[in-house]
Amino acid sequence: MRWLALDHGTKNIGLAFSDELEILATPFAVWPNQGDASLDKLARLAREEGAQALLVGLPRHKDGQESATAPLARAFGEALRDRTGLPLLFWDEHLTSMEAERLLAQRGVKAKDRKAKLDAAAAAVMLEDLLETRKTRRFPVKQFGS
Repeated sequence: MRWLALDHGTKNIGLAFSDELEILATPFAVWPNQGDASLDKLARLAREEGAQALLVGLPRHKDGQESATAPLARAFGEALRDRTGLPLLFWDEHLTSMEAERLLAQRGVKAKDRKAKLDAAAAAVMLEDLLETRKTRRFPVKQFGS
């Protein structure tokens, strides 16, 4: 199943895709969050890239409680689901940006360049977590057609 993962933020949206075999999670782009215009652009991208399901990061605190921006991410994901007709899954994005920062640094990306790539890398980290969870069957895969 080809997933489109989104790290939704009030300023930017990080995008990542999986391959259809769910082996790789690859950062795709960081787009400015332009509300409805972003939703239309994302729906078009999902069609063009053959996305089969949506993964949207849900911001949570350390204690597991949803953050103040979680309702915005939920509303965004639901609006995109409505535009695309694709299944939608929300995923805990806690610490994904920190892990993405670490991975970018480890790969030698200069600090000044990391900021521009961070949201897409965070979306890929979140997507990788989902793919690993699905591989180990700790996730009800029937719900998403595999």
